[in-house]
Amino acid sequence: MFNFGIGLDADFESRFRREVDKEIRRKITLSIDRITESIEIALQNLVRLKLEAAPEVNSLAGGKLRYQFGLVDGAARIQNIIEFWADSIEVTYVVGAGRFGGISISMGDYDYSQALSMSEAEFTTEDGTPLEWLRWLLLEGDTRIVNNYSFQSGRRGRAGGGIMIQRQNASWGVPAEFAGTANDNFATRALDGLNDDIDIIVRREIVKVVK
Repeated sequence: MFNFGIGLDADFESRFRREVDKEIRRKITLSIDRITESIEIALQNLVRLKLEAAPEVNSLAGGKLRYQFGLVDGAARIQNIIEFWADSIEVTYVVGAGRFGGISISMGDYDYSQALSMSEAEFTTEDGTPLEWLRWLLLEGDTRIVNNYSFQSGRRGRAGGGIMIQRQNASWGVPAEFAGTANDNFATRALDGLNDDIDIIVRREIVKVVK
């Protein structure tokens, strides 16, 4: 009777792990441009869809916000702003971040200043008054913006659905259900939970390469 056995060096496990890690890094390095591009496109599409589904966006297109802001072209304006935000997302590879490098994801317009500087973010009334509707929606919360006026529905205005009428001691602000502040507005609410989606997308795209 013969007994056979296999003896492994004491450092076999660590050497094996190093070789596996090296092979994974090699595959990632060779395909990193494709990986980051796939993640970037997936995230841009996801952000676009989440923002487009926001109640405020639907209201700007054909509801209370369109009427009260007087935005005849509300749908086109907010769509251009959404496209800008989505396109501003950038994904890059960071060498040396973790065992296999890291993924950096940035969205340039953190303080909304770029979107607020877009021509779509405000319009000028017939009497020459600039109306900063996007800033009102994103940042002004329940602030009373227009004094001595109130919105009266049922009468046809510039955008349909009602008009602003002069009334002493009245005031108007963004409707409460849509009001937003810097840390709690339609964009932050629409993208709540995005970190979990990002994790899924990054893992999915990397696994496609290294499996």
